[in-house]
Amino acid sequence: MTTQPQPNRLALIRRTIAVSLLSASAISWAGPPEFRLGEILVNGSPDQHPSLNTVRYYPLSDVSLVSVEPGQEHATITKLQAKGKKASVNLAATKFMPTNDPYRSYQWHFNSINLSAAHDTTTGTGAVVAVLDTGFNSGGADSVSCLTAGTDIVNNDNDPTDGDGHGTHVSGTIAQASDNGVGVAGIAYNSCLMAVKVLSDSGSGSFVDIAEGIRWATDHGANVINMSLGISAQYQITNDPVTDAALDYAYINGVTVVAAAGNDGFRKMVSYPAVYPTVIAVGATDYRDQKVRYSNFGTGLDVMAPGGDTSADRNRDGYVDGVLQETFDSNGVFGYWFYQGTSMASPHVAGVAALLVASGVATTPDDVRAALTSTAKDLGEAGYDDQYGHGLIQADAALTWVPGEPPVEEPPVDPPLACTDADGDGYCEEIDDCDDTDPKVNPGMNEKGPRRNDGIDNDCDGVIDPQSR
Repeated sequence: MTTQPQPNRLALIRRTIAVSLLSASAISWAGPPEFRLGEILVNGSPDQHPSLNTVRYYPLSDVSLVSVEPGQEHATITKLQAKGKKASVNLAATKFMPTNDPYRSYQWHFNSINLSAAHDTTTGTGAVVAVLDTGFNSGGADSVSCLTAGTDIVNNDNDPTDGDGHGTHVSGTIAQASDNGVGVAGIAYNSCLMAVKVLSDSGSGSFVDIAEGIRWATDHGANVINMSLGISAQYQITNDPVTDAALDYAYINGVTVVAAAGNDGFRKMVSYPAVYPTVIAVGATDYRDQKVRYSNFGTGLDVMAPGGDTSADRNRDGYVDGVLQETFDSNGVFGYWFYQGTSMASPHVAGVAALLVASGVATTPDDVRAALTSTAKDLGEAGYDDQYGHGLIQADAALTWVPGEPPVEEPPVDPPLACTDADGDGYCEEIDDCDDTDPKVNPGMNEKGPRRNDGIDNDCDGVIDPQSR
C-alpha cells in the first residue's frame, strides 16, 4: 500500500531549465551538436597513437580521450580518419528536464500504468537496475531498499554521490522504498539500484563517459539500464560510434536499455541515445494520458509513460500534475519534489522492465520490449503511430505477456544525415557549415584576431561581424 504524503511535508522546487518547442525549421539555426571543446575520441589505447596527447583511456570502450587545440576538433578528426583511424568528437549530453517544478501531493502516475495490480505478482526482488545519471544520494528518510555498489565515471572513482538531485529523483521512481510508512513509493521497490554517475553535479556530461558507464553496468550485473539523458533531437543524431558500440555490448549481454525521448517538443524523431534501435525510447504523457507538449516524438519512439505536466491540476487535488519522488534541493535539504519531463517517464518503463525480469516473464531485451509494446494501452491512431508509439505502458498487463507471441514490427530508424564536406574542413554542409567552399569558414573558426571585423560570419553563429571602416 502506498503511503500518501502529508501536504505540510511537501517541498517546492523551482527550476528555470527552459523547454523550446522546436520545429524542423529550427535545424537551420541550431548550429552543430554540442561537444567537448578541445577533446576528441580515438579508438585504441595510447600506445597505439603515441604522437597524440592522450588525457584519459577508457579501457572498457577501448577509446582514448585526446586533447587538441579548441576549434581544431573536426580538422584533426579528418586527418586521423584519412590515416585509417577511427575518431570522433566527444559529444556532450545533458539531463532531460524542462520548465518549472512546483509540487503536488499524490503519485497519480502509478495509477496511469496500473501498478498496484502488478505488485500482486512481483515487487522486483532479484532485479538490478542501473541508473546512468547524476548519481544517487541516499541521505533521505525514504531512500531505497537495496543499493548495490556503483561507480563515478565522471570523476573516475567509486563514489557516485548525486550533487544535483536529478539522478536521485529518477532512481526513486524505480526503486523508492515502499510500504515503510515513510514518504512515497517506487515501481520495483524491492529491486536493487546501481548508481552509475555519468553526468556532473551540474547535469552535463559526455558520451564517452556514458558509453563507459553502459559497459561498467553491464559487466557488474545490471539487468536494466535507465538513461534520462541525451542530446537534443533537433540535431537529428542517430549514431555515435563509441556509444553505439556500448549499446550493442549491453544488448548482446542481455541488458535492457531504456532512455528518455527528450524534451525539445521535436516532431520528427526522438533524441539519441533513445533513437538507437536496441534502446526502448520513452515519451511522456500527462494525467489525461495525452502526450505532453515538451515530449519528442516521431522516428524511434517506442512507448509512453507518465512524465507529468506542472502547468495543470486536472485531477483537482490542489497541486499541479508533476511526478513525485524524494530528492533534495540546492541546499541539500531532502523532501518530496515534483518534476516533469521525459526524464521522469523513462524510469517508469525501466521500473516495469525490472518487474518483468524479476518475475521471469521476460528476461532478454527483445522479450522485455515485446512484453511492454504488445500490452501497452493504445493511444492516438489505432496501432503504432509516431506520436504515441505503441502506447502507454501497463505494468499489470505486461506481466501477463506470453513468450513466443509475434514480435512487434517498428518503423526503421532514419539513416544518419548525409555529410558533404567540399572544402575539407571537417564540417558538413547539411548540418553545420554555412560556407562549404571556404575551409576558413566553419563553426569551429575563431573570429578573434584578423577575422574579428572582416564582415564575414566565420564561425557560422548567424552573426556577421561589422566590417572595419
